[in-house]
Amino acid sequence: MPTAISYIRFSSSKQSDGNSHQRQIEAVQRWLISNPTYTASTMNFEDLGVSGFHGDHIKDGGGWAKLLLAVEAGHIKADDVVLVEAMDRTGRLPALQMIEIIRPVLQAGIAIITLDDNNRFDEASLNGPQIFLLVAKIQAAHGYSKILSERTKESYQIRKEKARKGEKVKRGVPVWLTTHGELKEHLAPHIKEVFDLYISGVGKNTIANRLRGSGIPEFKTCSGPTVGAWLQNTTAIGYWNDIPDVYPSVVSREIFLQAQKRWKEITIAPTSRTSKNFLVGLVKCGICDGNLIFHNKNGKPHSMRCLTNHRLRANGCSNNKSIPHSVIRHIYSVTVSQHFRKALERVELTATEKRKLTITSELDEIRTKIERAVDALINLPGMPELTSALKNLNSQRDKLLVELEILDRTADEDKSTSIYFNEALAEDELLLSDPIKLNSLLKGVSYTITTYTDGLIIVAGELYPWLYTGVKRTGNHTLGYKVQYLAMEDVISPEINTPSWGKQTECKSEQMRYVLRRSHKLITTGSSVADSEA
Repeated sequence: MPTAISYIRFSSSKQSDGNSHQRQIEAVQRWLISNPTYTASTMNFEDLGVSGFHGDHIKDGGGWAKLLLAVEAGHIKADDVVLVEAMDRTGRLPALQMIEIIRPVLQAGIAIITLDDNNRFDEASLNGPQIFLLVAKIQAAHGYSKILSERTKESYQIRKEKARKGEKVKRGVPVWLTTHGELKEHLAPHIKEVFDLYISGVGKNTIANRLRGSGIPEFKTCSGPTVGAWLQNTTAIGYWNDIPDVYPSVVSREIFLQAQKRWKEITIAPTSRTSKNFLVGLVKCGICDGNLIFHNKNGKPHSMRCLTNHRLRANGCSNNKSIPHSVIRHIYSVTVSQHFRKALERVELTATEKRKLTITSELDEIRTKIERAVDALINLPGMPELTSALKNLNSQRDKLLVELEILDRTADEDKSTSIYFNEALAEDELLLSDPIKLNSLLKGVSYTITTYTDGLIIVAGELYPWLYTGVKRTGNHTLGYKVQYLAMEDVISPEINTPSWGKQTECKSEQMRYVLRRSHKLITTGSSVADSEA
């Protein structure tokens, strides 16, 4: 019994959200019901969102190209039929090219059936007047696509000229703009936050989850790839393609370039997940370098232990040491300041750093243009216009490289002073309001707390380690946890104090005085601060 093979194609990816695909499937099913002498083949070919006008479907990997290979290999045999919704589904190329791509099918004794009018085209039928019908269908399909293409190009050129003159142009725009190119004020702060979070190290999927959770209708279907497209869309800084100042900017050029810089960095960096708890991912196992996870007690975080050991026991990692949560938080609170300051310096650019970032971006663009000009000169040697353009590009590049070299040797304004005074308040604010962002910022400067099986705790960048020595009890009551630092032992309360508004700077100042008292007492007397304060 002969078989029927379906071929489905539509040219625009937007049609995947419509009914084109389903309509073509249903047309095939109806034909099979009406023609019981044919069986449905397990081989079916598709080109979804693939242009028939440009011939993408007959290139390597295309659905029609695969169909032709199946015909050549004998998997589709004489008397079989290929079902298409209409002849233009097989392509919209010029007539001679279309004849060439359907000829192998017809010469193999296979018929093409168009389901919209139930016409059958095979080698025998084309020896008669039906050849004229086939050519007419092919010409009509190509002519229609050509007209659409020319109209699109003409419309694009008109809009491009309007944009260059500063006039408003209507086009597909991102979510924060209206169809007339006006900024949606209620969405602008959220888009700014998208860039801010991304620069801080927060992942695209986490940002998308936050936007969906905002309850704003425009963000209800937001996903990681959507956020990625926004981050790379120059419309965010007012561009339409290569034309500036067409739309209102939603972020500054420097912020946009920072996002592009991080985009390039993470393409070569190992993937990492954004944690919901700001300590997860910062606290590491000294044996396997894996993350420590929380164990809860009475619904609250109680201790942290190696995730690998928790999952695989000794087969995965030998570190089965649990470190109380309050000990980790205490060490974090005493050591985080300088690292958090470094994280703020990393994302808050000075004027010099902003200019260097802009120059780096301009150099990348010029290098690309130079490569294109060189390729063009190879194909068109001696063309004076290309030689002149290449000389001009090289001159621009040299000037930017000189400026960049000067900036590298220029003493930049000191931003550490302002950051120092704001750092304590900012860290406490993030701890309360946005621990995910805090986690990402600290990861960006490689801040880690590493624990070992003997209770040793090392903080990245710190000169001296800590040592957790166990629980201090009275009977069955836990008074606290014993921690040694600089040969002195303190007892850390099992309760974790959360910063409260109005007391944040005071808490940090008291913390600094505490560390200075300890260090001074150790250097001058060698005795324990705890003893002297008792």
